[in-house]
Amino acid sequence: MNNTEDRNDETINLDLDEHTSAEDADMDVNTEANANADDDFDYLKEIEEIEAQEKELEEQRQKKKEELERRREEREKDEKKSAAQRKREMKERKKEAEWLGEPFEDDVEIVPTAKKKKSKKGLVAIVVIVLIALAGGAVFAYKMQADKKELADFSQKVAAFQSEKLDGRDFGSHQSYFTDFMKECQDAIDAGDLKKMEELDKKWSEVENTYTTVSNGKTSLDAFASGIDQALSTYSITDDYKATYETLKKDVEAAQKDCDYEKVSDFQKQLDALATNLKSDNLKVIQNLKNDISSVSLDKDYVSADDQKKLDAYSTEVEKYTKEENYAQAVTTLNSWKTDVTALKKTIDDKKAAEQAKAESEAESKRAAESKAAESKAAESKAAESKKNQTTETKKDSSKNNSSSSNSSASSDYVLPGSSSQYLSASDVKNLSSYQLMIARNEIYARHGRKFNDSELQAYFNGKSWYKGTVNPEDFSTSVFNDYEIKNIQLIQSYE
Repeated sequence: MNNTEDRNDETINLDLDEHTSAEDADMDVNTEANANADDDFDYLKEIEEIEAQEKELEEQRQKKKEELERRREEREKDEKKSAAQRKREMKERKKEAEWLGEPFEDDVEIVPTAKKKKSKKGLVAIVVIVLIALAGGAVFAYKMQADKKELADFSQKVAAFQSEKLDGRDFGSHQSYFTDFMKECQDAIDAGDLKKMEELDKKWSEVENTYTTVSNGKTSLDAFASGIDQALSTYSITDDYKATYETLKKDVEAAQKDCDYEKVSDFQKQLDALATNLKSDNLKVIQNLKNDISSVSLDKDYVSADDQKKLDAYSTEVEKYTKEENYAQAVTTLNSWKTDVTALKKTIDDKKAAEQAKAESEAESKRAAESKAAESKAAESKAAESKKNQTTETKKDSSKNNSSSSNSSASSDYVLPGSSSQYLSASDVKNLSSYQLMIARNEIYARHGRKFNDSELQAYFNGKSWYKGTVNPEDFSTSVFNDYEIKNIQLIQSYE
């Protein structure tokens, strides 16, 4: 009997060991599979939790196994006891069956060794089922977590590309390429389509390369556009090439809008050609301006030291800029030089003209004074001669005058008393002799205090009570005459 039970125990132990080995093998396979799957995902925390659960189950299984072994040993010792003891044993078995979830028939007598073997096998089966369920749940949870992480990583990748590389930038005709790709990515994310995301992720390197090419091209085009004016800053944009320059600028701006960076090479050739043409044209302009400046003749006697210093500085600057090939600045300096030298010539010419006008005016005044003096002297000489030759005639003419004229002459002591206050007529002078006409004309001068170079004429007026000679002939001005006197002098002269 004891030998049979020992064999049964050995069989139970062997079965348990086989199940345990199989279970361990399954766990090793699952663990290895999980380890391989874990190479692609970093879920250390989840794996640690699963391992902890497995460890806890293993500990529980081991404790239960030990507990069952202990009870088996106790039952073996108590098999020889009374029926009461066997009844208690049945109760214990019933509890075991309930714990294990096995059916229990209390009206059937069960051989203890067979019961033990069945309990052992049922326990192993339950443990295996529980472990398989736990492993399956762990794998499912692991898969769910992996899918979530894949979705999160792809979403983050798309968002980073959009914010870091696309937002706020315009790639012109290439913009739709990136916009369409981003839309596909977002649609896959919204739908949770992992397969589509995997397909799009395979295209990612192509999109990145395209972005790099387009971005670098745009940067190159923008740099070229901003550098056009700098490249031509040393040249003066003349009228002959202004249209070419403006056309190039417009073409570059249009290319920027379309992000047509492939035209940079062609634009560079156009810019180089324009620079070459401007250099040749600027050298001609510089030479022409130099010729214009050289043609301006300045009277050195009228050029001040400061003006000469300024002109010399212009010359030095032009040579310096030309040597540095800064033709724009050379042209600007030459234009300023030409403006200043032209203005200086005008100033000198105006000054010389003013001096000449002044000299001519002074000469004219001198000639007029000399002529006037000569005229006065001639008149005085003529008057003296007339006085000598016509003394008798004057006396005869005086006797012929009517009594009223004689009385008026005696009372006013004038030949023509009204010559300063009324216009004379031909009838007033036509009957006067040459001597009387000469005296009548000089009476107008004598009224204003003029002295006379002719001594006889001076003596004549000194004898007049109304005469006050105070103004020398050279200081006398005809501006003191009124309109009557001016007209009357002209009338008298016409009859002399």
